[in-house]
Amino acid sequence: MKMVIIGNGKAGSGLASMLSNEGHDVTVIDINGTALEKTQNTEDVMCIEGNGIDADVQRDAAVNKAGIVIAATHYDEVNLLCCLIAKKLGAKRTIARVRNPEYHKQIDFIRDDLGLSMVINPESITADEILRVLITPAAAKVEVFEKGKMELVEYKIPDNSPILDRSLLEIYKQTGIKLLICAVQRDSEIYIPGGNFVLRPGDRISIAATHKDIERFFKMCGSIKDKVKSCIIVGGGRISYYLTRSLLGMGMHVKIIEKDLDNCKRLAQLFPKASVIHGDGTDQDMLAEEGIRDADAFVAVTGIDEENIIMSLYAKNNSNAKVVTKVNRDSYVGLTGQIGLDCIISPKHLATSSVLTYVRSLDNTESNIEAIYHIVDNRVEAAEFKIRENMPRIIGVPLKDLKIKKNILICSVVRGRQVMIPDGSTTIELGDSVVVVSKEHRFSDIRDILE
Repeated sequence: MKMVIIGNGKAGSGLASMLSNEGHDVTVIDINGTALEKTQNTEDVMCIEGNGIDADVQRDAAVNKAGIVIAATHYDEVNLLCCLIAKKLGAKRTIARVRNPEYHKQIDFIRDDLGLSMVINPESITADEILRVLITPAAAKVEVFEKGKMELVEYKIPDNSPILDRSLLEIYKQTGIKLLICAVQRDSEIYIPGGNFVLRPGDRISIAATHKDIERFFKMCGSIKDKVKSCIIVGGGRISYYLTRSLLGMGMHVKIIEKDLDNCKRLAQLFPKASVIHGDGTDQDMLAEEGIRDADAFVAVTGIDEENIIMSLYAKNNSNAKVVTKVNRDSYVGLTGQIGLDCIISPKHLATSSVLTYVRSLDNTESNIEAIYHIVDNRVEAAEFKIRENMPRIIGVPLKDLKIKKNILICSVVRGRQVMIPDGSTTIELGDSVVVVSKEHRFSDIRDILE
């Protein structure tokens, strides 16, 4: 599919790389020629220097032939105008990045008038991701499928865990908990494990189960933690806004530390029930004074990755708080795990995953992809499919009889209100939602899992 991306910042360049790797014909528009040159040298994309709101520039990019135009500049107004122009010029679908809370809460009101197919708000998506982790503090990452009926949770096994040195089959039989360990990271290796796989200290596992069974599993492992009642957030940007709104709505005590005085005043007016502190979150004395040792959660979401990492390390070493760190640079994601930070959130990756879900769903409307998530340092993909048509090779066939490609695992089947952790006798039926985990393959149709 031909795609045009307007804006070559972190979001735009990330989308260009991801969509190009998926095999799409990508053109990037930006006014910064130097940044475009770098993108053209590193990615298989076409670049056009110019202003995306200029109709002639969009014509040069052939937006009239584009299946999707994505406007991802730093400015919401520019993105909305770019999409409006692209739609007028004949683009089939348009996606706008809209981050300002004032605009975002009204976007449904004007979506149809602007011809928008999708709106992405990385900060809102990121806040939702952080919220899920704070609700399940023993987890490093939580993804939800089928409207929350099934969860996929990342968990690092501690040295004293009762599940160590036991095969997965033993764990399933002895615990009686309906769950599936569907991916394991051991050092730099990734495994899609079978029943004979034996867990070792330091393994980072991804578990598929209902929320109730996840809690039972953590309780059995001795990793159950008290619910988060108080949270310190460093950084007063948009992520902080969306997260604070949700946490206060759940009755939590929230303290925001922000450098910019004007931003502090704005947040204090918006959230009178929160404590807003004007100060530098990298000041360790200040963190101690503001009660870091007593906080249930610590969230670092400033605009500087290095500061977030340093603050998070201090919080980890000087408190029992659940520590969440925002990191955008790909090169830092692996590093953070090596230094002991296990809950890393990347707005860029979350935004690209939401766009990827939409793009792949266009490839096949009969077996739609409902959601795509990237887990285990973005090296494993989990995809949710909705079965919308009769498929003789899949429907009604026991999983043990399906010829499934290597390094693929069907980790759950949701049928109505019933969530099934499948075994060899489980079948897939019309109307089911199916979650598939893969280490090597990328799918747009569930039939792609077959050899």
